[in-house]
Amino acid sequence: MNLDARDMVEAVSYLLRRGYDHEYRIRDGQLYDLTADKPVTVGDARVDGAMRFESAPGTGDSSNIYAIADPKAGSKGLLIDAFDAMDQECSRELYEQLNANRPTRHDNVGEIAIRYGLRKIFKEEFDGDPERFVLRIGFPDFPPCPFGQSFSMLGFDTAEQSYVWLVTSILRDSRLERVPYQGADVPDNE
Repeated sequence: MNLDARDMVEAVSYLLRRGYDHEYRIRDGQLYDLTADKPVTVGDARVDGAMRFESAPGTGDSSNIYAIADPKAGSKGLLIDAFDAMDQECSRELYEQLNANRPTRHDNVGEIAIRYGLRKIFKEEFDGDPERFVLRIGFPDFPPCPFGQSFSMLGFDTAEQSYVWLVTSILRDSRLERVPYQGADVPDNE
């Protein structure tokens, strides 16, 4: 399938209209169908289409979308890698299958200061004050996800007390503190 979309939101809309209505995630390194609440064997999954979206070459900011069918179960859906972290989360076999024929689309208009309604933080700003930003994981107050799903993690600016979009290179930086949600006792990182 030729997935020719300008951005991630357009790609999701296009695929939803074509019946890709299941939501897939990576759990314990394997593909998992959240809609059916069951794992999918790599051999049973078929990648019908994929696209990588980069702000511009060299910006360190990428997202990926995969249109996946599970013919054995008779379902198809989307795996969205909004943070370009799939290579660190899934098995090598699954990663190679997902990325075998994944083209890249660049936004050549220039650097986008906002992504999915959130202020975008580039590596240069993070390097200036890495303690200012944290990665919140599983917090219930995340803003709505434009894909119709939900964010599993988001950057947080502790100085402005607001959610931000961290480019991929920041997510891979060992200085970025990861803060999993622990309930009502979690400080707001002031």
